[in-house]
Amino acid sequence: MRAPRWFVVSAAVMLLLGPAACRTLAGRVPKPLVDRAAQEGTVRVLVQLQVVAKPEGELASAEAVATQRQAIAGAQSALMAELVGTRHRLIRTYETIPFLALDVSSDALRILEASPLVVGIEEDRLESPLSTPRGPASVESFVPAGPNSPPPQK
Repeated sequence: MRAPRWFVVSAAVMLLLGPAACRTLAGRVPKPLVDRAAQEGTVRVLVQLQVVAKPEGELASAEAVATQRQAIAGAQSALMAELVGTRHRLIRTYETIPFLALDVSSDALRILEASPLVVGIEEDRLESPLSTPRGPASVESFVPAGPNSPPPQK
């Protein structure tokens, strides 16, 4: 029995493109995040989008900046359209970087994980602004911002 033509063509494409074409998109969402979404109903995440972006200062012109921003906004809109029908809430869009902050349910996480628009997903944790890797910041640890800044109070 002969293999269907679509199967032969698909296999040939996968062989030509190599392992990247066969890569599954599963596993991009950390298991603790999936578990928390299941237990608590939703979880807050940062989603990195599949948009090639450079720092705007490295772009050659205002037109290049506008084009990059349009690409980011387009990817954000397309991803939000994919999430229709799931429980999710948009927390924040970013104009200059290809990210979204979302509050999502388990079903929305599955959509994000399967989306070709998504490069990465991680928990969006709120950190204390006064916390440092060594512990809570103290007034003595602050460095003045410039020559006209007042010295730290002791």
